[in-house]
Amino acid sequence: MYRDDVDRFLADLFPGGRHGASNEARAPVDVYLTDGPPPALTVELDLAGVDPAQVEIGLTEDLLVVRGERRRTGEGRRAYQHAEIAWGPFERRLRLGVSVDPERAAASYEHGLLRIVLPLAPTPPLRRVRISVREPS
Repeated sequence: MYRDDVDRFLADLFPGGRHGASNEARAPVDVYLTDGPPPALTVELDLAGVDPAQVEIGLTEDLLVVRGERRRTGEGRRAYQHAEIAWGPFERRLRLGVSVDPERAAASYEHGLLRIVLPLAPTPPLRRVRISVREPS
């Protein structure tokens, strides 16, 4: 067995644990372009059970970072028979691949789904560059 095999095995045994499993598995994401108006890149993250007030969204150039924490509710000792829900901090880093206008970005949270709408940045007009031709000497 190789290390990756062991990590996958432990992740299957302890979903949401820290046994080599990536935190990215804690917040499944969809990313898609829409025609608009205005045309936009939409990012949707499954954050069921996460308090939206505890979610941070950051955008630097084409890197979107979403951080937060899913905290357990209730008190007392628990004896689990089956556990698949990932608890604790998470972070998703997504390279967008397109230019967006961060000033017009908007986020909403409804029924456990975080939706971030990033309007596309206007594409600058194509600049014409004059080519000078030199005769060989």
